[in-house]
Parts: sequence; C-alpha cells; structure tokens
Amino acid sequence: MGIFDRLFGPKEPDDPALILPGTDATFPPAGEQRVFRELRTLPAADPATGKRVFRSGVGVSTSSHAEARAQAEEQARRALDDLVAGRREAMGGYAYLVDRRIEPVVEVLRDQAGEAARMTVNGYGAIVMNARQALFADIDVLDDQGKNPRKEDPPAQLLRGLASRSGLGWRTYRTYGGWRCLCTNAVFDPASDEALSLLRDLGADPKYVLLCRAQRTFRARLTPKAWRAGERPIEVPPGRPIPRKDLQRYVDHTWQYATARFVTTVGPSESIPELSEIVAYHDRWTQATTSKPLA
Repeated sequence: MGIFDRLFGPKEPDDPALILPGTDATFPPAGEQRVFRELRTLPAADPATGKRVFRSGVGVSTSSHAEARAQAEEQARRALDDLVAGRREAMGGYAYLVDRRIEPVVEVLRDQAGEAARMTVNGYGAIVMNARQALFADIDVLDDQGKNPRKEDPPAQLLRGLASRSGLGWRTYRTYGGWRCLCTNAVFDPASDEALSLLRDLGADPKYVLLCRAQRTFRARLTPKAWRAGERPIEVPPGRPIPRKDLQRYVDHTWQYATARFVTTVGPSESIPELSEIVAYHDRWTQATTSKPLA
C-alpha cells in the first residue's frame, strides 16, 4: 500500500477482516496436484503492416508436458488467426488459463444436489466463487470506472435487459469496472444455450461467456484486486497450495476495500432456497452492503 493510502485512506479499526475457514496450514487444489504448464510463442506476418508479429499461448495439463505444449500451441495459433482475420481480441486461451480444478480450494458450499459453489484462489491471490447454478454476469462500463464511480443506478440498457426476462429476480451491484448481476430466483446450467444467450443479452464479457461453457460454472471474484488496493498480488502457481497465513494477510490488507456494492433489485426480490446461501456468502465476502471504495 502506498504512503498516501496509509495516511489518508479509509480506516475502519472496528471492522476486522473475515477469518478464513478451516484450520489447515495450507489450501491445496482439489484436483491433481501435479500440473504441467507450457508457454509457446508463434510468429506470423501482420497483413495490415507486413511486419513480423508474435502471439503466445499457455497450456495447462494434469497429464503431461506434451499435452500442455499442444494446448499452448493451439492457443497461440488461434491468437494469430484472430490477428490475421482482424479480430484483435483473441479469446481462445482464456478458458484454459482459468481452471478451478487446479486452483487452491478455500471452502465448498453444498446443497441437496451436492456442490453448490467452490471458493478458490486465482492466479493473483483473490478468492473467487465458482457457482454451479447461480448465474452471475459482470458488465464493464468503460467510461465510469474506479474506486468511487459516478453513476449510482444501473444503466437504462442493463435495466431493460434484466426486466425483459419475465419473472426473473436480480440483485445488481456496482463494481470497480462496471456492474454485476446475480439472478436470485432461478438456476441455470452454465453451459446451456439459455444461460449463454442471457449473458450475451446482458452485455457480459465474451471471455466470461466462453469460460462459463468451458468450466461449467459461473465465476465471481469475492475479494479485491490487490493492485487496486495498493498491495502486491500473490503469485499462485497452478496446481500448488497456498499457505493460510499468506492468504489471510492478503484478505487483511485489502479489507478496507469492497469488491461489489449492492445497489438495487430488479423483478422479484426473494431468493429461492437453492440460492439464498450463495447470495449471503457473496454479499458477506464482497462487503456488498458497506460504503467502502471499490477495488
């Protein structure tokens, strides 16, 4: 944290950070511990300029270096194909780089059907909820981002999109980069056409839509991005455990910032039993009912 933030930033001494669940010294991944990771870079000629350009891909495998290398080359090739075709935002490698199976597991919420949500730690140390049926949608707003955004109400276009699905109830949250919406009275299959169509209609990030299908979960970050809170991120290698003391320190140091701020409901306001614990957990860890700056 910078000296300015230490001296003049928000101070809430009576608001201690949440204590991480469990007592084990580390949080290991739930899946295979041995992970192979490969980075491959391929060249091509930029058709617009004729200059030599390069694109990289990352492959992650729990089986072998060869499989990871093949994935990395495929992602790099897709990125080059996107460049040649004029698609500057390559998305193909995103789903491979975010894999909940090889992220450290902090806690699991269960319902009658089994695992309802898994809390994992992403590559830079933030805790993330991976929900089996609770539909989250993050929508970026490029012209109004920051710790204290100007707009206090969801954009009219987003409200129309939420209201257009008759009978669905939503909680809307302000985030550093835009808006987060959580459906509270219906469940969805993350890989279904219905869910993907709804996410696209709401304006969700195309990379996130791809991730939902690939990983079969809806993903929502619960704790702040470290650099927005003036802290150093934790590097969390894929397939490796994270020490409890390191993750608790991350939570403690970023607790003066919220990740999402609850704004309003759209449609029916009640939560169905399958989602009530998800909503409560999300709001508690994101500090959604506080007035803290966003990060």
